[in-house]
Amino acid sequence: MKRTCPTIQELLAFDAVARYESLTRAAISLCVSASAVSKQVSALEQYLGRPLLEKHGRGIKLTTAGREYLARVSPSLRSLETATFEFRAGRNGAGVISLASVPTFLTKWLIPRLNEFTRLHANVTFSFSQHLGESDSLPSDIDAAIRYGSGNWPRVQSDYIAGKEFVCVYSPSIPVKGRLLKYPGDVAGETLLHHEQAPLAWRHWAQVHSIDETLTLAGPRFAQYSAIIQAAISGLGMALVPKILVEEEVTHRVLLTLGQPLELDHGHYLCFESARLDRPAFSVFRTWIRAQGNSQKSSRP
Repeated sequence: MKRTCPTIQELLAFDAVARYESLTRAAISLCVSASAVSKQVSALEQYLGRPLLEKHGRGIKLTTAGREYLARVSPSLRSLETATFEFRAGRNGAGVISLASVPTFLTKWLIPRLNEFTRLHANVTFSFSQHLGESDSLPSDIDAAIRYGSGNWPRVQSDYIAGKEFVCVYSPSIPVKGRLLKYPGDVAGETLLHHEQAPLAWRHWAQVHSIDETLTLAGPRFAQYSAIIQAAISGLGMALVPKILVEEEVTHRVLLTLGQPLELDHGHYLCFESARLDRPAFSVFRTWIRAQGNSQKSSRP
């Protein structure tokens, strides 16, 4: 009987070589020999009638056809892995949650809290993926994405978590006429650091503190808050950032604050398709992370 799809061994070999760009490393990950991996990939190429890999220096890279095919089959392979894990676990609520997240929120806010979640739900594990671009849709192999914005992304449900409260921070190393900054108007003449997705944040801060808005218009732009925070720590300028991302730095006076906190319409959201709520593991994670965000709001002074 003529087969209508590749074997799972061929697909796994191709997926591993694509990830590691090396037959040897792919073989190690699959616990087989490099020659076995090579034979499986060759069989897949023969079946498809198109080359998927090509030599690149001492390594291997995907051809154009290889990249296209990987993009189509990889989500299905990840779904198989997740389904198998959950079935083998055999417990209610067990599973793998695949999460894409903006990096600063992940490292500064979510990761430090995950120990509590895993203690309560030891049968749930996480797979963290590269964060999505502003216009990217949710891939089928991603359960949810934590995104930064106003919460109006199309075709997904968006739950606000935290991050709308902003604070102005600066390094103690910034001198202003030999003294520390004390008043909002002291931003005059200082370099102000801006986030690309919150271009009006400094203008709102100026309005709240009744200072000239034109003092806050200029300054370098950054795509990530992690870069803005590090720039502020290094004394490159003053930053207006979500309070939740600099709590440790402010507590230890690595960064000092100026003026009053400001509430903006941008924050961090958990974005997902409603069908994901049918998965017990994701449903319990959603409940937990929303509670974490609510506790953040209730702990405000």
